[in-house]
Amino acid sequence: MPAPSCEFLSAGEVQPQRDWHMPSHSHRIHELIVVLSGRMTLKTPEETVQGEAGDLLFYRAGVAHEETSDPADPVNTVFLAFKADAPLVANVALRTRDADARVRQMVGWLLRDQRSGVATDHLHPLLAAVLGEVRRLGHSPRDPWLEEMRMHMEQNLARAIYLDDLARRVRMSKFAFVRKFKRLGGRTPMQELQLMRVHRARAMMLASGLPVKAIAPAVGLNDEYQLSKLFRRHFHLSPRELRTRAPRDRDGAGAARRPP
Repeated sequence: MPAPSCEFLSAGEVQPQRDWHMPSHSHRIHELIVVLSGRMTLKTPEETVQGEAGDLLFYRAGVAHEETSDPADPVNTVFLAFKADAPLVANVALRTRDADARVRQMVGWLLRDQRSGVATDHLHPLLAAVLGEVRRLGHSPRDPWLEEMRMHMEQNLARAIYLDDLARRVRMSKFAFVRKFKRLGGRTPMQELQLMRVHRARAMMLASGLPVKAIAPAVGLNDEYQLSKLFRRHFHLSPRELRTRAPRDRDGAGAARRPP
């Protein structure tokens, strides 16, 4: 019996927009949504879930779904459209947590390779790896301790957050706290905090006209120079270049989300 196969169709990014809303719809292919930053509400006929940074949302072919961005924290997502034999998507949940960011890393490679003109059939193996990781994560329950720590950090991004304070919050030594956080989340607490801040800044930059010097303190960074440095490290471009390159027509991005 031949091994189950999958076919990569397309990938794309939907930039943050406060009034982003995708009315209920379905399509004949599967779709994986990777939430990079922000929050959104997803509704299907069976359930309603909240998606946030680090979540993976799986839309099975033929299942109607509706998306609404949180206007206070506009969502930024990458989507993958694909076909796959049933065993490869069997038991994949509507919402899965990409705790150690492996899926986000691989999806980033897929998006980069597509934009670079790599032949689509060369992307099928990487898609298969993505699906395998999503299925593996589905068997790994979300850790409430880690989720609570991340939520606390997200809710206090504009404030100074110190490792001592985080460790004291859960009555652990700094060493034990960092070791547990990294074991569960794949990054140290300060690495996670930096990513949260730079992605929140990116979302604010794309969804508003605020100057960089106003966005930096709003996400807990010292000044616009620190923010620019982090942008170059994580996104390989400056805040100004981000705004220049970002597509402003979200309707066009939405249309790309409706494969035939």
